[in-house]
Amino acid sequence: MNDLEAQIRDTLRRHEDEAPLFDASDARRAARRTRRRQARNAVIGAIGAAAVIVVFAALGGHVRADRSPAVHDTPSPSLPTPGPDDAHVSGWPGPTRNPAGVYSWDGSPSSQFPNETLGFIHNGYRPGSGDVNLVVQGVPGRLIPHRGQTTVSVAGFEGSYRQFIGENSPASWMDGLPTEEWMVDIQGTTVTIILAEEPQARETELAEAHDIIQSMRVERQNNELGFRLNFTVTTNTWDSG
Repeated sequence: MNDLEAQIRDTLRRHEDEAPLFDASDARRAARRTRRRQARNAVIGAIGAAAVIVVFAALGGHVRADRSPAVHDTPSPSLPTPGPDDAHVSGWPGPTRNPAGVYSWDGSPSSQFPNETLGFIHNGYRPGSGDVNLVVQGVPGRLIPHRGQTTVSVAGFEGSYRQFIGENSPASWMDGLPTEEWMVDIQGTTVTIILAEEPQARETELAEAHDIIQSMRVERQNNELGFRLNFTVTTNTWDSG
């Protein structure tokens, strides 16, 4: 383990007991949640864009077969163009409580991760537990080999899927967690979707995360990617903080 990994693990170890939930009536919970967010931001910022990609490339582990892939759509070779009803599509969810609605990932840096194309959300607001984490990652114009052996459709395109137990990840917070991974090539870019769950995550929460992935659709855009990935969130428990 190199010095950077040791520093990352030490930072996260100091914060591993901090609750991810937010309750306006409990100032101590809010303070702990803020410190956890700051620790995670500092870790990802220290790793940098290249190492964040390695999070996915380096995640080895044992494939699990206890759940089936959540996405089974018919592949589509074309990208729809924006229509008159697309004005309601928001960007990536913000770091505080977000209302239910349609959001999107377009590969652009966020205010939270200004040097990366990483999108992170978890169900950190009540009644969510903070035990379910979703990550979307892709570098415009970069194709990478798929690691999954199961063929599925993601956002209307043929992709791959696998289940495993995360280990040896540079950020270490995914180590030991049951993890699902979808990879799909869209317009010359490999998009990777990661669902990492704490062992105590409720089945209803996992079903909600699968519904978010199931809802993903690609829409043509005039941006570096050439598209954006739209998805629907049906509750107000998700945030990127």
